Amino acid sequence: MDSMFKILPMPKVWDLDQEASYTFTEINLDFNGCSPDLMDKIKDIALLKLGPLGLKIGEGQKVLGNTLALEFISSLDTGRIEGRYQHLFEQQGYILKSEHNKMQLYFAHLRGAVYGLSTLKQIMMKQEGPWTMPHFYILDYPEVGQRALATTFAWYAGYGRVGFDMQLWDFEDWKAFLNQCSDFKINQLNMCMYGYWPFEFEQYPETTLKDFPLKIWNDESKNWIEIRYTHPNIVKEFLPELIDYAHRLGIDIFAYIGLNSYNGGYSNIHRDKRMKLPAQSKYINDFDTLCLSQKDTIAYLKASIGKVASLGFDGIIFEESEEAFWYCNCDRCKAKYIDKTSSPAEAKHMANYELLKILHGKIKEVNPGCEVGLRAWREPPLKKDLDYLKKCEASIPKDVSLYWAPGLYVGEEEFEKWVSVFGTNRICARDTESNAISSCLGRLYRVFRSNILRPEEETNQQHIDNDIRQHKGSARVGARGINGYMFEYYSYFMHFLVHAGYGWDSSMEADSFFEYAAEAVFGLELAPDIMYVLKNMLTIHESQISIFTSEFPFQRNKVEARDIDTIKQALGQWPIILEKIQKVKKELQDHKYLQHYYQHFDKIENAHRRNKYIYKLCLNAISYDQARDGEEKVKYLKQVYRYNEKDFDLARKKFFDVNPVDATGIKASMFPYHEIKRVIRNQIEDGYRDQEQIYLGVEALGWLWL
Repeated sequence: MDSMFKILPMPKVWDLDQEASYTFTEINLDFNGCSPDLMDKIKDIALLKLGPLGLKIGEGQKVLGNTLALEFISSLDTGRIEGRYQHLFEQQGYILKSEHNKMQLYFAHLRGAVYGLSTLKQIMMKQEGPWTMPHFYILDYPEVGQRALATTFAWYAGYGRVGFDMQLWDFEDWKAFLNQCSDFKINQLNMCMYGYWPFEFEQYPETTLKDFPLKIWNDESKNWIEIRYTHPNIVKEFLPELIDYAHRLGIDIFAYIGLNSYNGGYSNIHRDKRMKLPAQSKYINDFDTLCLSQKDTIAYLKASIGKVASLGFDGIIFEESEEAFWYCNCDRCKAKYIDKTSSPAEAKHMANYELLKILHGKIKEVNPGCEVGLRAWREPPLKKDLDYLKKCEASIPKDVSLYWAPGLYVGEEEFEKWVSVFGTNRICARDTESNAISSCLGRLYRVFRSNILRPEEETNQQHIDNDIRQHKGSARVGARGINGYMFEYYSYFMHFLVHAGYGWDSSMEADSFFEYAAEAVFGLELAPDIMYVLKNMLTIHESQISIFTSEFPFQRNKVEARDIDTIKQALGQWPIILEKIQKVKKELQDHKYLQHYYQHFDKIENAHRRNKYIYKLCLNAISYDQARDGEEKVKYLKQVYRYNEKDFDLARKKFFDVNPVDATGIKASMFPYHEIKRVIRNQIEDGYRDQEQIYLGVEALGWLWL
């Protein structure tokens, strides 16, 4: 099938007559008895979607020879679909028929019209005007009703890295992204707000992401300069307008926040309010969670959630901290929770059940229509006893939906156990965090299993194929929703396409989908080069050398002598991949519809250029491991140091937020550069002794149980 007729997500029924077609330069809208309110909403959507294509859009005009008549018919024969998909066909489905110079779009609800127009837009975007429309018949509906992306609005802001790409966006950037979400039939964004709040909060102004100190690299003067960063939504508030714009496109906007973790900068500023670790504890991740035995802590959390609820979100999702081996050990928490339960994890759950009920009540008081979601019970044992799950279900309000269900480290039978306890209508997400994990790798590219060194030996198997497996499982049982993480967007568009595709149609196997998606979006000529680049880049994280002793649970394999041939092969392939990246960038740079993908490949090129230095860093690190005398070891350490600097020089030119953050009292960075530099300088520089370890990002600290 020509890529012009490859629609993403793939329609359920797509009957095409390529022999017959009609050419036009204008569209005439006919609303065929739609109510005035519905007519206004559809007209608005039609202009948003089709207007930017450059064709003239009219209404109620006489059909001319070069005009396509587009008739909207607010009626849908739902009897065409039987079984569990009938409801989804009615709520979100559509029929699109094209014949001669006339097209008819049948729908029962507004979202059906939105998705029909999204399909029409994709067909038209694959050609320049004048447009040629084939004769066709499409009947289409989703397999999962709620198709969400978890995006960054302030992920670990002030605790980890401020500059995850999406949380740097202003209103126009977010509008463009919402348009793309709508075009690919995504209908929910879960805006992650971990860390300092990305909005004004008059009651607790110290907890907002405002005037946060950062040192950034100034390439002009070749030095670091200090700036004060403020979140774009605080510089000029756009969140209410963004929510309104999303609603015009049929997209719901949820807030995704910690239940009792990373809630504003409160725990950084008021450190006496933090939970207390047990004596002799080996854990350092005690800076995000508040002691729930203190009344002013509960008051702060209630006020925070009340503020979030007042912003107009359609829902609020709480994530429970997954630490399993400790809970607050102050005397009051010990008496209230630890002494009454069998483990620290159960003490945590008991406290959080109480907190959830308090915050649930506050949300409903402020915004009665706001949905409440929960991500919880993720700690070992990963396979839960059925009776235990039933107790969990009984411990939370009945209208709370689940935004996590197992999938990564267990078989489908464990997921089905959760389905039997909570029901499909309460399950809206699974452990599809491939993108979230990749976002912690310091802007290196990692999507596919083939990007990982010795992937079969890694404890953590979070790559895109496992996201797909879980999406297919959700569709198979009829879960209400899926959620795909999108914490870094640029260079990770394939995650976006997977999360859009598998909520609508789950029929394809992974490799077939990747090929289909690349051809559907980029066309038959570019797709092979794009897939070659994406699949063949070998990403070795800088922490994978033996001298790096900090724990990084997302890529634990250390490079060894047995990896030398693999690394040399990657070096040999490096210029081939670079040539293909630059070819793709050239084609995208001035493309009428695909120009926004240029930035994806610009950042892929930066990661690829860094890879060359990382490969050489690793080869010298292996030589260091094999060296027998001190002088030889120092020689290779200096080479590791050299390539570490070259790697970081490329990173700091492209990304402004690359230095450790220490507002918590613990130094952490998503870039291993700083810790490698510290360790090597301690070994080779006389008189240099820096004992302050720099941890690999706060996200990694909670995963040490893996």
